[in-house]
Amino acid sequence: MGVPSGEIGVKKCTNNRALALKCMSVTDDLKNIFTRSGNGLTRIILINVIVFLIVNVLGELIRFSENGTSLIYWLSLPGNVVLALTHIWTLVTYMFLHEELMHLLFNMLWLYWLGKIFVEYIGSKRLIGVYILGGISGGILFLLAATLFPLQFYTTFLLGASAGVMAVVIAIALLVPDYTIHLLLLGAVRLKYLALASFILTSILDLSQNTGGKISHIGGALFGMVFMMQHKKGNDLTKPIVACLDWISSLFSGRSKIKVSYRRKASDEDYNASQKAKQEKLDAILDKISKAGYPSLTKEEKDFLFKASGKS
Repeated sequence: MGVPSGEIGVKKCTNNRALALKCMSVTDDLKNIFTRSGNGLTRIILINVIVFLIVNVLGELIRFSENGTSLIYWLSLPGNVVLALTHIWTLVTYMFLHEELMHLLFNMLWLYWLGKIFVEYIGSKRLIGVYILGGISGGILFLLAATLFPLQFYTTFLLGASAGVMAVVIAIALLVPDYTIHLLLLGAVRLKYLALASFILTSILDLSQNTGGKISHIGGALFGMVFMMQHKKGNDLTKPIVACLDWISSLFSGRSKIKVSYRRKASDEDYNASQKAKQEKLDAILDKISKAGYPSLTKEEKDFLFKASGKS
């Protein structure tokens, strides 16, 4: 006996509705990642993965200009300085570009492990800022080397997240150098030794191989160091990036903004004194972390650090 056509229609309708709901769920999840509720670490990794898939899956299908120039050409930073100046966007796009799977996997795992510690202490928005500015610093140092040695770099292209990742690694290692990480074969290793070893192995040894990439690593490391030195003084070099991220997030969220005005009851002198006291308390907590590690903090100190870090 056959199934009534009406029942088939109900099942088809139900299946279509379930599929639509799943699609909506995925869309909402992706949207949430790029709004204020999203984690900066997740955003960076997701963008790198999406770009990798586009370049490697669709790269052969998408060609630009009559001579069939590839996506790699349009997104990687060229060692030809004149070409780089006409492809200025590549100073940013190159740090999200990977051609090989192992290159992507290594960079993203390294970013994930060390990025989680960075977010814990400083916040996810600043993680994005350090990653982007570290990548730009690495790109600028690469172009400077290409300017000084044009014959060596003229036909080369720079791509990969390594400079931005190195900036994150060096920055957090300078903030909490004695933070202990448990590695599978080596056991407990302090973050300062792990960061130093990774810098030497990937950026200093044998500069004859992957010279441009290693120069960019050094540029990223230098920015990470400068960022943390300024951060300890109360200066945030990532402010322009954070402001830009807030603006982009507002576009994704689509929420109407309600401007709320208020008056501060306390006088300017009281307010300044309060801010100074907060900064002194934050400095004392950071000094305690540097000497005895994060576990030595009390619950109150951890809560204060969490609020002061401006996490998102």
